[in-house]
Amino acid sequence: MVTVEDTVLRQVSEGLDGFMDPLIEQLKDPDADVRAAAIETAVGMPDEQLIERLQTLVLTSDTGPDGRESAALVLGRIEHPCGVRFLTDLMQAEDATIRGLAALGMSQQQTPQAVSFLIAGLNDPVNTVRNIAERSLLSIIETVREAGIPELLSLLEHEQPLTRSPAARILGATQATEAREPLLRVMQTDTHWLSRLWAAKALGDLGDVRAFSALVEVLQQDEKNRVRAAAAEAIGRLRAPGSADVLRQALSDSDEGVRKRIEESLEELSHTGA
Repeated sequence: MVTVEDTVLRQVSEGLDGFMDPLIEQLKDPDADVRAAAIETAVGMPDEQLIERLQTLVLTSDTGPDGRESAALVLGRIEHPCGVRFLTDLMQAEDATIRGLAALGMSQQQTPQAVSFLIAGLNDPVNTVRNIAERSLLSIIETVREAGIPELLSLLEHEQPLTRSPAARILGATQATEAREPLLRVMQTDTHWLSRLWAAKALGDLGDVRAFSALVEVLQQDEKNRVRAAAAEAIGRLRAPGSADVLRQALSDSDEGVRKRIEESLEELSHTGA
């Protein structure tokens, strides 16, 4: 079966003579500063021939990871529809490495379309791609807040905890008030500890003191130590009346890691005067 990347690579390669100019070589340079300068130069050159060469860099494994990532970033930033369309197509590629590169490039797009594609990437079967999609969404969080809340809320119901968890984390970063009740439900009822952990952290990020009592209950009763630690962290961030008292009472927790997190939260509270 002919894949998306096979088709694009053949189409691009047919119009090239294989020559790589100095700018293309700089995009592959092992020096990060050289690559960064080359990216800035390439972004200001929305030339179709350059775009074709960038597409080839992304699709060719011999380019090396640095060059492929640089090319993907340029394609995401360059003001030419071919670049974005190319990345959009590659979000459906069979090769997980290419899907990850597409998600990286999408991080440069402050558009609802990019947000939608990246949220879909949180459901990718490969963990690396999900992680890149998550980081990309966090890097454009303002656009996510404007265009991605409903889709993220729907992912809190997803069957896979490794999809629910990043959705919860990103919702916390958006500070969207409508996420409080769904996140509370995940923290209190989800059967997977990782989802409960990130829901607790997200509630701390939201800063809504109405989550305080639920977080206290999780701190005192959740069976998983890392979830209790996340609740302690969130309680410290909320700075609600009674936060310090609750945390001090929880210092009797049986887990050393939880006690350490409680101590850190108490220290943070004391520094803020809460």
